[in-house]
Amino acid sequence: MEPTTIKEGDAPTAGAVGRDDQAPAPAPPGRRPHGERRAAGTLVNLAMVVLVGYLVLVPLVILLYSSFKASTTELPFEVPGFSLHNYSAVFSSSRLLTVTLNTAAYVVGALVVALVLSVCLAYLFERTDIPGRSFLGPLALAPMAVPVTVMAIAWALVANPANGPLAMLIRQTLGIHVDVYSLPGMILVMGIFGVPSMYLMIAPAFARLNPELEEAAATVGAPVWRRLRLIVFPLVTPAVSAAAMLLVVVALEGFAIPAILGLPKQIFVYSSLIQYSLQPPSGVANYGQACTYGVLILALSLAMLLVYRRRIKDTHRFRVVTGKGYRQNRVSLGKWRVPVCVVVSLYMFLAIVLPVLALLWTSFSPYSRPFSWSGLHSMTLGAYRHVLSSPDIGQVLFNTGEVVLVTATVTTALSVWIAVAAVRNRFRGSTMLFEATFLVFGIPSVVLGAAVLFLYLYLPVPIYGTVWIIVVALVTRFLPRGSRMIHTALLQLDNGLIETARVTGASPLTVTRTILLPLLRQALWKCWLWVFAHALGELPIALLLTGADNRTLVVLLWDTFSSSVDYPEASALAVIILAISTLAVWLVNRGSAEKQA
Repeated sequence: MEPTTIKEGDAPTAGAVGRDDQAPAPAPPGRRPHGERRAAGTLVNLAMVVLVGYLVLVPLVILLYSSFKASTTELPFEVPGFSLHNYSAVFSSSRLLTVTLNTAAYVVGALVVALVLSVCLAYLFERTDIPGRSFLGPLALAPMAVPVTVMAIAWALVANPANGPLAMLIRQTLGIHVDVYSLPGMILVMGIFGVPSMYLMIAPAFARLNPELEEAAATVGAPVWRRLRLIVFPLVTPAVSAAAMLLVVVALEGFAIPAILGLPKQIFVYSSLIQYSLQPPSGVANYGQACTYGVLILALSLAMLLVYRRRIKDTHRFRVVTGKGYRQNRVSLGKWRVPVCVVVSLYMFLAIVLPVLALLWTSFSPYSRPFSWSGLHSMTLGAYRHVLSSPDIGQVLFNTGEVVLVTATVTTALSVWIAVAAVRNRFRGSTMLFEATFLVFGIPSVVLGAAVLFLYLYLPVPIYGTVWIIVVALVTRFLPRGSRMIHTALLQLDNGLIETARVTGASPLTVTRTILLPLLRQALWKCWLWVFAHALGELPIALLLTGADNRTLVVLLWDTFSSSVDYPEASALAVIILAISTLAVWLVNRGSAEKQA
């Protein structure tokens, strides 16, 4: 029997079709077979899991490990065996009660200040017809552009009892002695610093409230305060409580404000005590005590974070915007419009504008002095010239640029991978990996810096004393926030384009490069600039990990203010940092405005 042949133009027979199906289809030119692509993707995912797990989990392990080592001046890895010596010493110390009470008063007081201010501002700007809202609203968020170290120094200049303009004004008009170097001073500054973040979380809840509920209460004669207490505040409770829990974590782990305003009079909270134990003026560190206090503050922070996560899951029970019947009306302040606007404007001036003016005034003065008309005639650029002409400023600026640029780039890249893997469920456990980064929120920056310090003093990795050890710690610190920024943006994207690309055979890398990244450009830019601005002013990590060759601007600012006590030069450095940070925040807001337009 002769073999069957198919001439050109003839239809193939069933047998011919069957034989052709059995032959493997050739891969398109330039594209690797599916099996190779899948293996390569698995290796990349595995490598990234190891890297992220190393960055996130190793500091926790190092901290717990070190707390069970009976070390004082020795490094934890140099001490054999394990013991509860550190915990016994800490819990039997007479200092524990004082530090605990100081920390509790500081955190609760700052929370009350921030809560009252942010709730009032959010209600006024989102629910009422207060005049000047378009200007006052953005001004309330201005402290977000000010690094916390710069904010603390500005308040030290404006409210110190010797020549602070605000302290002098209050003393002359009200007869009240004001000293920012005190626990109430620390509470006030931390509370004001926490207003913008709480406002951003609370304001949307006020904006979404259905006014029909208030109008119904008003028709039966309920006064404003009764409507607020029985209707408005209960409906915004989830947003308020979630913001409060997050601020508690921020206040617990914050270092710059307690250090700059509390250490001059030996007023310690947990974060400043940890730093003081690691870098005491005597030069004899107590590593075991620092790690044990770190574990205590970590446990408190994680407890607050768990409460926060639980609260934000309950928000669906308080939804009142339910369809086309919703309309937003503003409450009329009537005759109180102008007085309320004056009070809010006065707060903005005293809390935000005046400290920055004090910073600028001191940076242009030959020495620290109060505001005066006669002082305008002796203004000078001497502090700026001295700062910019110092022999090591070039290396400091280069180190700072290297740290913030690399930190922002690496953090954004890792955040994209973590968020995409979690949203697209790239591999088993991708969501768990994303949630694991949340643990870093509970690690205070001073504790994270200590863990990284111990790790790289022990590991044979030659990055101790270089800018790269600071980069590693900062990437770890900002990874949770960065990944959540990208994650939120990803949840807003439709899967249609991605599914279409996959149908055409595009690899995950191609989909990410040609579709996801262009669509996420605005979120990536915002994440990068946010990390850039915060890495610029991150003090405790840089302070713990700094050496002779890796000093950054914020460390130089700390040394100039606290050690050299040269306030004009410190103010000049603070203004430089503030200008860079403000530019980054302005670019973020400008990009967001262009996108909305």
